[in-house]
This record gives sequence, C-alpha cells and structure tokens, in this order.
Amino acid sequence: MQDNTWSLRTFEAREYPGLSPLVLGHLDNLDSSKSEMKTDNNYAKWESNIKPTLCEVIIEEYQELGLPIPFGLKKLQAEGSRTITTGHQLQIAGGPAFLHYKTITTIRQARENGAVPVFWLASEDHDFKEVSWVNGEAEKFVWSSPLDKDRLPVGRLSLEGVREVLEAWMKDVKGEEMMSALSISIENNESYAQLFRRWMHLWYGDTDLIVLDADNPKLKVIATSLFAEEFTESGVSKAVLKRSEELVDSGYNAAAHVRDVNLFYMPRGEGRIGIVKEVGGEFKAGERVLNEGGEDWEVWCERNAENLSPGVLLRPLYQELLLPNLKVVLGPGELSYWKQLSIAFSEKGLKMPTLHLRDHVLVMDSHLQSVANEVGWSLKSGWWNEDEWVNSWVDSNLPSPPNDFDKISTTLEELKYQMTSSASSIDPTLKSAALASSAGMEKVWSGLRKKIRKAIKRLNQDEINKISKAASRVSSNRVPQDRYANFHVLSKSLGGFKVLRNLLLNSKTSQIKQGVSVMHIVEENS
Repeated sequence: MQDNTWSLRTFEAREYPGLSPLVLGHLDNLDSSKSEMKTDNNYAKWESNIKPTLCEVIIEEYQELGLPIPFGLKKLQAEGSRTITTGHQLQIAGGPAFLHYKTITTIRQARENGAVPVFWLASEDHDFKEVSWVNGEAEKFVWSSPLDKDRLPVGRLSLEGVREVLEAWMKDVKGEEMMSALSISIENNESYAQLFRRWMHLWYGDTDLIVLDADNPKLKVIATSLFAEEFTESGVSKAVLKRSEELVDSGYNAAAHVRDVNLFYMPRGEGRIGIVKEVGGEFKAGERVLNEGGEDWEVWCERNAENLSPGVLLRPLYQELLLPNLKVVLGPGELSYWKQLSIAFSEKGLKMPTLHLRDHVLVMDSHLQSVANEVGWSLKSGWWNEDEWVNSWVDSNLPSPPNDFDKISTTLEELKYQMTSSASSIDPTLKSAALASSAGMEKVWSGLRKKIRKAIKRLNQDEINKISKAASRVSSNRVPQDRYANFHVLSKSLGGFKVLRNLLLNSKTSQIKQGVSVMHIVEENS
C-alpha cells in the first residue's frame, strides 16, 4: 500500500546534473530515433528458429530452482511478441539503487509499449570487485570470496562468504526474505547467478519481468556465426572503430576500448581470459592456443560455444540475436558504448533497438529537504561535495551582513593601492616595500577570515555534523545518490522496498512526452 506522505516530482532526464554531452545529445535527438524493430524477415526467423529455444531455456532456468514461471513468458510465447530489456551486474544485495531504477524503467516501458520486460543477468562479467560491495546506512559491506582473484565469471561463483556480508548488512535493513533465499541456494549448492535470480524473483516476481541468464550452451550455439566472425576479418572491431572515430569527430568521447577480438574464453571451473591474435596469426587465451587443429572456425565455435563469452562490445549484438527488443534501457555509461555500435549492427544485418536512458531518482525525506533548503542546495546546483554544503551554510552565518567581508576586502584593496601610490610618489624604490606590506596585509586578512570560518564551524559542531551527514545522503564526492546508496536503505523511510518500488512503477508521466527519459525526486510531504 502506497504511503501518501510521499510523492513524486517528475522532470525530463536532461535536468539531472552531470549527464555527458553524448547522453544529452542523444536526448536531444530522441524524436528522430523511433523504435527500430527487426525487419519482418528477421523477425520471422527469430519467431521460428530462436524463440522456441529461448522460451525453453527460460522455463528450464526457473524450473531448475523450483521458482514459478514468470507471468511474462506467456506474453513472450504469443505471436508477434516484443521485448524491452535491461541488464546489470550481479552486485551483492542489489548494490546501488540504480539496478532497481533500470529494472523499474524497463517494466514500466514494457507496460506502455505492450512488450515483455527482460532482465539480462550480467553473469559472465569477471570483475569481482565491482559486484562485491553494498552500502548500508553508514557503512560499506564487502563480500570476501576465496575465488576473487581467479577471474571467474561472477555468475559461476560459489556462495562462500555471502552469508557473512548479508548478515552484517541486515543490521541496517530488513532482509529476512533475501536471507531465506540465500539459505535455500546454499542448501542446494547453487551458483551466485542462481541466487541472484532468486533475489530478482523476490523483488519483481509479481510483475511480468523475465530474468534471463544467457550464459547457457543452448543460447550460445545460436551465436556461433557471430562468434566465429571474431576470428576472421568479419568481426565487429573495424565497424566499432569507424563509428568511434565519427563520435570523436563530433566532439564526443568513445567510451569503450575496442579489442581486435571481442571474445573471452572461459571453460567451466576456469577464469575468463581475453582472446588475442598473435603476430603469427594464431589465437590464444592466456597460454592456451585455440583451434590448434585448424578446423573451420564456425565448426570450432559451435563445439566450444559454451566456453566463449562476448565482450562488452559484442554482448549487445548477442542480446539482439536472442531477443526481439523494441528498446534497451541503459545507464549513461552503457548508452555511450552502445552508441559505438550502430555500424556494427548494420553490418550484421541487425536493427538497433531504441536506446532508452533509465530513470534517474533522488529520494529526499523531510529532514534532508530541510537541510538542503538551509544551505541553499537544489538539483540545479549540481552535485556538491560535503565541503560545499558546509561552506554554503558558513557563508550564510558569517557575522554582520554577508557582504561585510566583501566590503572589507574592497577597502583593503583600496588601501593597498593608496599605500603603493603614496610610497612610489615619494621614492620609486619604495614601491617594492609597499607591495610587500600590502601582501602582508592581505595575508593577515586572509588568515583572519579562515580563523573566523573555523570558529563558526567549531562553535556550531552539531549543525556542521548534521549538514555533513545530509550532504553524504545526497551525493558522495560528487557521485549522485543512486550510484552508491542501496534501494532497500533508501526505501526504509517510505515503509519498505515495495512501497518505493510501486511508487516508481506506477508513476504517471503524462506531463512528459511519451518515450522521453525521465528523472524523479521522491519527496516526503511536509
């Protein structure tokens, strides 16, 4: 049940501070980027050749864990079905809130477009440090795994060490259901990707969302030709480099590094190792030479599909082979590297889906709003650091009218000028002595100002602590709230996870043009 003491203010996403020129340029051109569906011919091939396998895999992945089949599967199985997809790293306990903002955006966009929402598990990523932490109210909790240095795909990790970090984190939030899911996963000797599916089902199982783990042999085989082309002159690197140069020429940054071979090799039980082409023409993953027998690359890739993993610039094409996407919901960084792929999509005979920037959200309880008003901060101010919040309050609490310090500084400048002029008029050689005296006066005045500011802070330590704490809840070293604060922690003051989730899921954006990316300020009503 929604808590009526909270409400949303919704704006176009461009008003969110800190978006890159490339993302802002994308938002400016949304009108010209209509949803690009697969051509009828491609869609017919997907419907007959890929859809049955995809649905079979989805059923198997849920049944393997004893979870109910998601509501969205029937819609996906229906003739003419389309999807809207997002993906995310499997960060412990969900990590920062923007995982949920991406998911919620995807579900809402799917409702508005008559499509099926899909969450793509980034189970093949091997950067353990990126997924190993979650913030509580004031403390960072880190998952320590004995496998963290093995470069294993995170989805294939065992659950050793997860219980310890979750128990510590639960001191700040109510996570009993998450702990119950973990206990089942540990009892069944499940992988981390399987645990994360349980969590996603716990959070979104009452919606149409389908969770897909594409680290699956049946799905990898579908991409045999796409993978094989990475070993010939037909890989995506040249197309991506060409598009990247176009972006740079237009004044933008090309976000993702382009590899000659955009594939990794990751046999079961081993690390995920980038494939490189040696000077002599052979392909290696670490010290292992691939396809030593010299068989046709398509044949070799089909036999080894399970051991191949697309890199960051090939994964979107793999995704589009499997899913009939109308849109993909992306964060700003992801949108930047998808922008590098338009030529590659065209060369592979695939249509790019519409790139939709995820919702951006800022949660402000009444206390946080009060402190923000006190220091003069608003979203238009940008992401201040803690010192800027404190200094703004100090500026407004200086003795006498605020402009007195400015008047003193102006008077001092006039005095310095008069001293230098008078001394120079008597004897030009005194000018340097006058300038030195002026500098000394400026130094004394500057030092006094610092002492006054320090005194104000010292005499108002409780107020300063309050402001510092509030500042850290809005942004941390200019990193916005949604990139470090956990959704469960943010939702506590609203009444729990589902309250904030439903408030965002059911948000009405009628005042915003359909299809336009949005940002919300979630506010406690005074």
